[in-house]
Parts: sequence; structure tokens; C-alpha cells
Amino acid sequence: MPELPDDAVRVGNPERERAIAHLNDAFSTGYLDIAEFEERSERVYSARTRSDLRAVLENLPITGALFPDAPASGVVSATPAPTRPVEWEANWDTVRRKGVWDAPSTVLVTGTMGTVDLDFTNAVFPGPVVTVQFQVSTSTLKVRVGPDHEVRTGGLVRSGWSTLKDKAGEPTRPGGPVVELVGSMSAMSGLTLRRSPA
Repeated sequence: MPELPDDAVRVGNPERERAIAHLNDAFSTGYLDIAEFEERSERVYSARTRSDLRAVLENLPITGALFPDAPASGVVSATPAPTRPVEWEANWDTVRRKGVWDAPSTVLVTGTMGTVDLDFTNAVFPGPVVTVQFQVSTSTLKVRVGPDHEVRTGGLVRSGWSTLKDKAGEPTRPGGPVVELVGSMSAMSGLTLRRSPA
């Protein structure tokens, strides 16, 4: 890789987040497998300079500029627009996704006195992680995952007698996509996790 004048410039979280977004794009379009995605992601978080980050993205087609202020290197590209979460509202209503469907990378679910039923068993994942952010009260939440899906609930806050029943357990096969559940459940909301058989 040719040296550039700004190779020694230090990087921070904004540059690392852009690099992770590029890796997500490369994974979802088939340029990286899950093991290489995870290995390169670890290198992004330990990168200290622009040269370090460029090395992580080497040999990948890059659609956006990693460093918008960098000297021209002969590649014309545009900075990708930040993606907003898809929003689903369950106010006294039901939000249901099942069968084969395209899961958004980030979704915000809001509502009161609603039912949310998300079955990720046959969902098409846009990358290695799908994040579902709940902002619900007095609601019934059901999340079903496939045999190799990992579910993370560490970022989910429960209050006011809200419950989480994990009937899914651990993945039966390692290395699958991750469903990350974050946000808050209040006022007697209930979340039940289940896993489809292999």
C-alpha cells in the first residue's frame, strides 16, 4: 500500500465508526466472511493512525470516503449519508414480522399497550448485527431467532415490573448473526425470547 502524507495522523471514534460501516457493507455484500469481519473489526478498534485504518480496509471496494479531508489518491468517492433507524409504532396495535423478510440493521420500536412479534428465523440480515431498540410500556414483546443466532440483551433496561423470559438459550451453532436488543421496557411490559429448532 503506498504511503500517504497523512498516514501518521491519529484517528478517533468518528473515523473508527466509518471504518466499521465500510466493513458492515463489505460483509453484507459478500466480500468478507464472518471470521474475517470480526478479525478486521478488532483491528479497527485498536487502530491509532490513518495508516492503521487504511490497512484494515485494504483490498475491499470502498464506496465512501474514510477520511473526507484526506489528500486525493485517485479514487473519487462520496461520503455515505448516515442511516436512520427504521421506526415501527405499536400503540394499541400489533407489529409483526415473520417468514422471509428483510431485517433493517437498526430499528426503533415504540408504543404503549401494543404487541410486537418479531421472528428472525428466516429473516435476511443486512450485516452481522441487527439492533432492535425498544421504547415501550405495558407491551407484549416476542422475539424468535434461528438456531445459530446470538441474542444480546445487556443494553435493555427493564422497570416497573417488566419481565424478560429467555426460552431461547444459547445458539446451537456458533458464528451466526447477532440480534441485539436495547432500549427500555416499562410498566409491566414482557419480553419472551424463543429459538426455532435446527
